[in-house]
Amino acid sequence: MKRLNIHTDRITPKNSEELIRICPFRSISYQEGCLEIDSGCRMCGICVKNGPTGVITMEEMTSQKVDKGEWVGIAVYVEYFAGRMHNVSKELIGKARELASITHHPVYAVLIGWNTDDCVKQLLAYGVDKVFVYDNRLLEFYKTEPYASAFTDFITRVKPSSILVGATHIGRSLAPRVAARVRTGLTADCTVLQMKENSDLVQIRPAFGGNIMAQIVTPNHRPQFCTVC
Repeated sequence: MKRLNIHTDRITPKNSEELIRICPFRSISYQEGCLEIDSGCRMCGICVKNGPTGVITMEEMTSQKVDKGEWVGIAVYVEYFAGRMHNVSKELIGKARELASITHHPVYAVLIGWNTDDCVKQLLAYGVDKVFVYDNRLLEFYKTEPYASAFTDFITRVKPSSILVGATHIGRSLAPRVAARVRTGLTADCTVLQMKENSDLVQIRPAFGGNIMAQIVTPNHRPQFCTVC
C-alpha cells in the first residue's frame, strides 16, 4: 500500500498554488500555511510527477506482522438481560465451535450484566470452554460506555483471535466502539464465516446492494472482529 507524504518544510504559497492547479480531483487545498490532501484524492500521482520536486512524495507503507500465536481463542459476546440470553448468542456459540474445530482454539463467552449465575451454567452446557463474567448491578441495563469498557478489558487481558457479536441493535452499537478501542477493524453484518488453519477468519457479507458477496480477511491484525446476522 502506498501513501502521499507532504514535506511541510518545502511548502511555499507559490508551489502550493501550482499543486492545487494540477490536481485533477481538486483534492489539494492550502490555508494558513498548511497544505492538505482530502479524501477525494485518487492516488493518481500527478502531484508527485508533475508538481514541484520533493514537496509531495509517494511512499510505500510497510504493514506490521502480528504474532498470531499471542492471539488464541474464538470469543462470543453474549447478549443477556433479565435472566434471558438472546437467541443469536446461542447460534453464535454453535458457529464458534465449528470454527474452533479448524484451529483447535478454545471458545470463550463474554457475559456482561447482573445476576448472571444461571446464564453461566447454560453457556457451559452449550460447550463454551470458558465464560468471562462482568457481573455488577451497574451493568443490569445496557449502557454503551460501561459495557464497552468491560468488553475492552476482556480483549486486552485474554487476547482472543476472533470475536463474534450478534448484529442486533445492541451488538451494532457496542461492536464498533470496542473495535475502535482495541485498534482493529470491524466487518459488519456478516452472513457467512469460514476459518483458515492459520486462524485467519474469512468474513463474508453482501456488498454493492447485495449484488456481490465480499470476502474480507485481516491477516495482519488481531483481534478479528465481526457482527453476524
